[in-house]
Amino acid sequence: MALLTLKHMPKLPLVTVGVASFNNAQYIVETLDSIYALDYAAIELIIVDDASSDDSVAVIEDWLSRRYDYNGRLIAHATNQGVCRVCNRFVEESRGKYVCFIGSDDIYLPHKLAVQVAIMEAAAPEVGVVFSDISRMNSDGQVTLPHLYSGGEAVPYEGWVWLDLLRLNYVQAMGTLMRRSCFDMVGAYDESLSFEDWDMWLRIAQQFQFIYHSEVTAIYRVHGGSATFQRRAQMAESCLRLLQKQIGLSADGDVIITQHIAHYAEVLYLLDHPDSVKWLTRRWQVRYDTRSLALLVLARMGIPARRMSQVSGAIKRLIGRSTPSV
Repeated sequence: MALLTLKHMPKLPLVTVGVASFNNAQYIVETLDSIYALDYAAIELIIVDDASSDDSVAVIEDWLSRRYDYNGRLIAHATNQGVCRVCNRFVEESRGKYVCFIGSDDIYLPHKLAVQVAIMEAAAPEVGVVFSDISRMNSDGQVTLPHLYSGGEAVPYEGWVWLDLLRLNYVQAMGTLMRRSCFDMVGAYDESLSFEDWDMWLRIAQQFQFIYHSEVTAIYRVHGGSATFQRRAQMAESCLRLLQKQIGLSADGDVIITQHIAHYAEVLYLLDHPDSVKWLTRRWQVRYDTRSLALLVLARMGIPARRMSQVSGAIKRLIGRSTPSV
């Protein structure tokens, strides 16, 4: 039905597909081939390599040279600027009515754009994002989770979803298609953050509705080099900073934000982050409980979390019973 609708469109709307490339030379050709195989003709491909230290740029240049008739180009950063700057570069360079982003180790399924563009073309103007189910695979390309949402990890709420997204970032970037005009309304990605999506979804959700499409349209690769396996402290601190922007929008939202602040501030302490005192102070300001006070006192005394874990373990061995741990 979606393909039939697209066939009857007088002119297919242009979609800008952005590929965020960084040190994925072994996977990037598979990603690019999946874009080339999409059942949708009106595509502008922009690849931004964020100063990869492997041979990603050479691999991409070779792929483009063999697709000389394809509307694709590479932008190579001389220095690493972070994924949020990469996303802003996509938006700045894009000419499409719609935009979508994918990592340089993930895969699009052939029907991805044909289905999602048809949905967006039929949707009301207040719909800014359509998102689909995704699968997960490992480094060898074996699917480890066929359906993200039916697997019970998250519920794909749709409509006005700001409060739902505040509870949990359940929208996976590679499974989305966005109106380019969303960025004119909500602004650019926050380049002070270490990851891009949750902050942007929350800002878009204040102004636009989301639509869920239940078909799997993309496959997310999880491997040892993935960003989710690295930079845990940076990501926790970014969560704390983006949540500050959402305070005061609603009473229900502030309750959720308080819970997140308590969690992520403690994560920073457990990871011995240098700003632990700052964020544990913030935790104490929003949650006046014994644990918040104890963690703040320990952090101000310069006692690392690993030391407290050792002490806790020693006490349990001595007295033979469980004691609270941080």
